[in-house]
Amino acid sequence: MAVQSIPLPNPSHLHSERIFRKLIDSVTDYAIFVLDPTGHIVTWNPGAERMKGYHADEIIGRHFSIFYPPADLEWNKPAYELKVAAETGRFEDENWRVRKDGSRFWANVVITRLLDDEGRMVGFGKITRDLSERREAEQRYRLLIEQVTDYAIFSLDPGGIVRSWNTGAERIKGYKAEEIIGQHFSRFYTDEDRAKGLPAQMLARATRDGHAETEGWRVRKNGARFWSLVVITAMRDEEGNLTGFSKVTRDITDRKQLLDQVRQHAHELELRVAERDKTNAELEAFSYSVSHDLRAPLRAISGFTAALQEDYGDKLDETGRDYLDQVLQASARMNQLVTDLLNYSRLTRADMELQPIAVAAAVKAALAELDADAQHVKLAIDKRHAVVGHEATLVQVLFNLIGNALKFHEPGKQPRVTVTSERNDGTIAVRVRDEGIGIAPQHQERIFKVFERLHGQEAYPGTGIGLAIVKRGIERMGGSVRVQSDLGQGSTFTLELPAVDGAD
Repeated sequence: MAVQSIPLPNPSHLHSERIFRKLIDSVTDYAIFVLDPTGHIVTWNPGAERMKGYHADEIIGRHFSIFYPPADLEWNKPAYELKVAAETGRFEDENWRVRKDGSRFWANVVITRLLDDEGRMVGFGKITRDLSERREAEQRYRLLIEQVTDYAIFSLDPGGIVRSWNTGAERIKGYKAEEIIGQHFSRFYTDEDRAKGLPAQMLARATRDGHAETEGWRVRKNGARFWSLVVITAMRDEEGNLTGFSKVTRDITDRKQLLDQVRQHAHELELRVAERDKTNAELEAFSYSVSHDLRAPLRAISGFTAALQEDYGDKLDETGRDYLDQVLQASARMNQLVTDLLNYSRLTRADMELQPIAVAAAVKAALAELDADAQHVKLAIDKRHAVVGHEATLVQVLFNLIGNALKFHEPGKQPRVTVTSERNDGTIAVRVRDEGIGIAPQHQERIFKVFERLHGQEAYPGTGIGLAIVKRGIERMGGSVRVQSDLGQGSTFTLELPAVDGAD
């Protein structure tokens, strides 16, 4: 009797198969099993049991169509999937599948053709993944997007064809989903922008940089234009391949119109300011010219009046001599007014070269011009304090402020004035404090204007230009001036100028 020889299996092959079987059995997140060529289940792993609810002894030998819902069974979808896999080698789908308890889950299914060493088909490998959570999240996201009405949110394929369309897109652009899905997004652009190739440029920029943002005119279905803010974002898969674009459009026509109005008003304001500056410059030039030209006749009036008083004063009666005195006083006041106007015009017109100035030296120079009145001024100036300014202008400003402080006191009382300095953050504050008649709060702004006087010439003589010179001079040097005062309580004028770095 002949003994039939049975070939022994290759030990290494058996070892590899055991490792592969162990690996498959350890997978719980995927249902992995084998079908015979007719679609009946041959193997069953723990992942399949967890996902579909069947034990191995319940499902092995049954047809895999048991996992499909009735609608798919009606058109024999399981057979169609096996046919495609047999012919092409692979079939992939996402759709509903059914568990043992009848519940549905959203599944990603891959069916792969299995061949033996001779190339004959021996069955199919089937891998199923439960994507219910992802689908639920996508559905929530899609529902959220659909409910947005203030933004047009839709997706494009890599070529720019519209693939989805939300309610906001319908409201803003005027197209219903069935009218626009499948159309190229360039139809939202103006003819000018299409001629320049802007739609393609936007997609190219989003592909290169990840996103592209722009503002511009877009066109609604009815042909009307609207100003839009557009953001296009490139979408890629896990391997980095471009899968399409998301596009968000917002209608900001109202904002553009408002900005256009603001720009128009700003332009008109600039024109008015320029015209005002031109007028002011002409007025200042006129005042400078007039002031300069007035000095010659004033000198003549003063000179001839003084000569008349000297040569013929003894021949005039008391009334005549009083008239001459009044002419001389009026000429002196007029001359002071002209001088102050020239000083004010000079501050506006002259170029100022700013340099470090010692505060103590500027105060001392101002006091020197006040002569005997300086004895009523008490100083508390830090000799280390220095400011950036124009020396002659600062001296004139201090002279005017200290002079006013000495002048505006109650009749019969000795004036008391204190000048102090203090370093703040980046500035030096110089304060001129008096114990005089004070200034009512409602008048504290107008005193810095030209010719604004709060008192009669007889009580407190002056031209009404001194504080205007103070304000203009300090501002030309990049500083500020303010006043704190109450009626009968005196006044404090504070100058602030940039401090010299390292002056302390």
